Amino acid sequence: MNKIEKNKSRTRLEQRESDIMTAATRLFADEGFHGTSTRKIAAATGVSEGTLFHYFSTKNVLLLAILDDFYGGLITSAQEGMQEVTGTQERLLFLARNHLRALMENQALMMRLIQVYLSVDVNYLKDYKNSPIHDLNYRYTRIFDNVVREGMERGDLKADLKLPAVRDLFFGGLEYGMRTLMGRKYTADRITTYVEAIVEPLWQSMQADGAAANTPATSVAQRLDKTCRRLEQIAKRLEQISK
Repeated sequence: MNKIEKNKSRTRLEQRESDIMTAATRLFADEGFHGTSTRKIAAATGVSEGTLFHYFSTKNVLLLAILDDFYGGLITSAQEGMQEVTGTQERLLFLARNHLRALMENQALMMRLIQVYLSVDVNYLKDYKNSPIHDLNYRYTRIFDNVVREGMERGDLKADLKLPAVRDLFFGGLEYGMRTLMGRKYTADRITTYVEAIVEPLWQSMQADGAAANTPATSVAQRLDKTCRRLEQIAKRLEQISK
């Protein structure tokens, strides 16, 4: 098999894997994880059950692949967006918008799936810290943790904040807000307005004493920093074009 044929074969395999994950995501959301058989997933994909097991050895492995893909998208969009945003408050607002947007765009199917699966599998919960789901969640929430730590170091936030509690308030509020927004028409403006309403009181409680008085100077520094970042990105693009 030559290189072109190998690439075509790899593309077909990747497409079939993606098709299986898409069908499984829809069925898990509609019928629940435990209510969905591998036979149903195979039929919805248009492959045999044996072919499905060639790609995913068990239904648990398939679920973890779906979650890994979902978290991967969240992590990538968060990391890329953070390069364009400076300032602790602005970064928290961006992370909140990005998180809630991802949930709404997926119709909250992934989050409902996680909640249902974990609430049923009690034995799995006992070893949660050693589970792949814990690792995915840790990789994602570490982005938020870093923003808070950096804000504390700069003096934007109180030095004695309890990070686990702040994290729970942040993500817990957003995920509860998701349920509120699901009954309404989804728009980017509505997401922004809702996020600001959730983050603002949290920000006020987290903000260091006297930090507000320094806002004008801080804002100037933030704008300069943002401009420098953009210039660096333009320079990199010009270098790539010239090669």
